[in-house]
Amino acid sequence: MVTNKVVIIIQANQQDVGKAVHGLLYGQELHEEGFEVEILFDGMGTQWPDAFSKADHPFNPLFKQVMKSGIIKGGCQACSGFFEVAEEVQSTGIQLIGNEATGGHIPFVQYIKNGFLPIIL
Repeated sequence: MVTNKVVIIIQANQQDVGKAVHGLLYGQELHEEGFEVEILFDGMGTQWPDAFSKADHPFNPLFKQVMKSGIIKGGCQACSGFFEVAEEVQSTGIQLIGNEATGGHIPFVQYIKNGFLPIIL
């Protein structure tokens, strides 16, 4: 299946900075090459927006660049609540997404139905 639509789901925990950063890098690269890209923070990955938004974080410039491109589309509502970071996620300008049918989680199947290739890091 060839598609120009990609959803990158960052689930990396705080010890996996490489996975989280590469999610941003891959997303930005794909976006710059004309792909339709959506980046989502899920699971323990919902802790990254707050960390990346801090001015002294080494990857803050990358995070700001990717945010500016508009491809970061949300953080999991249920997971943000579970890890008690919902306010922090929203304070970075990232909306919480989830729906009733998925218990407040990201509607993963909807992305697949809409032709998105998932990359989960």
